Amino acid sequence: MTTAEARTLLGRVRVTRCRPNRWLELGCGTGTFTRALAELLPTDSTITAVDRNEAALRALPAMHHGVRINAMNADAEDPLPGPVDGVLLANVLHFVEDKETLLARIAEVARTVLLVEYDTERPLVPWVPFPLSWKNAVTLFAKAGFDDASVLGERPSRYGNGPLYAMAFSVDG
Repeated sequence: MTTAEARTLLGRVRVTRCRPNRWLELGCGTGTFTRALAELLPTDSTITAVDRNEAALRALPAMHHGVRINAMNADAEDPLPGPVDGVLLANVLHFVEDKETLLARIAEVARTVLLVEYDTERPLVPWVPFPLSWKNAVTLFAKAGFDDASVLGERPSRYGNGPLYAMAFSVDG
């Protein structure tokens, strides 16, 4: 997927435009969705892009579209830096078996989560071992206190394991 395709998938997200934002991305890989998010944020915002693969982190630019990108070699199990305006989870939750615990930790540092996943309930090991359909995502995020859910976009998957969807979840009020 290209950055432009990822940006289109996320494109309907509402972000605070009156000030720079601070975002956290878990499982950023080489940064396709990191760059897409940077293109949607106000200038001078910051994204802390987390991955445990050091080689992937080296592919990240330090700045993209006027947004600082801080690469952080860590795992989703490590303490989360915060508070932040939002957390991006692009193709990462399907690797997490205990999603409830991770979402509870995220709820402590952020009021908004952007999720990109495959809309399937059928595991495809090793690529999608713990799938999360959009229907199950709504239930799971509501249980974690994210009471507002909206679909941002959808596109066919190249890998045939259900379409790829993007959703935004936030804590209301």
